[in-house]
Amino acid sequence: MGDINVFVGLSGVGKGTVLEEAMLLADNDYKIINYGDRMLEIAKDEELVDSRDEIKKLSPEDNKRVQREAAESIFEDSEEEDVIVETHAAIQTPFGYIPGLPKWSIEEMNPEKIIMLQADPKEIYSRTKEDDSREREHEEVEQINEYQSVAREMASTGAVLTGAYLTVIENPDKGVEQAAEELVEVLRS
Repeated sequence: MGDINVFVGLSGVGKGTVLEEAMLLADNDYKIINYGDRMLEIAKDEELVDSRDEIKKLSPEDNKRVQREAAESIFEDSEEEDVIVETHAAIQTPFGYIPGLPKWSIEEMNPEKIIMLQADPKEIYSRTKEDDSREREHEEVEQINEYQSVAREMASTGAVLTGAYLTVIENPDKGVEQAAEELVEVLRS
């Protein structure tokens, strides 16, 4: 049985970049699973959506069921190898924030560690404005600050529910290598 580690952070904080660099430094092979992509696969198989943006528009019942099925399939993947789940601790909607890993999902996966990547809100804002390749939800620096605080609280709640270790890693501009080294160290411990 492998371990499940959850790696969370806002869009624009550099999760993908730090994770890619960390995997070059790691002495262990991990299966990297993007939670939203797994949800999309399930929802597409059931012909509920055509794109990832449509997942937010699912009925609450379908969304919860798809979240649960994604968590179950990730847990099954961990039976064979160590897994890192890349996801968001919080999701901003027009109605407020919802957990990216609600109780039923985080408890199903039962991670060993929850690792949150964060950065200065001004740096996240700058990064998202420079990246035209993806749609980002960040409008203002203050909004990013609030969003990151809510995400930290939700990640902490996941640690409380599962007994997972919670670690926060900073990813300042030009700090990818240091953040990646810290991530590898956390995964080794």
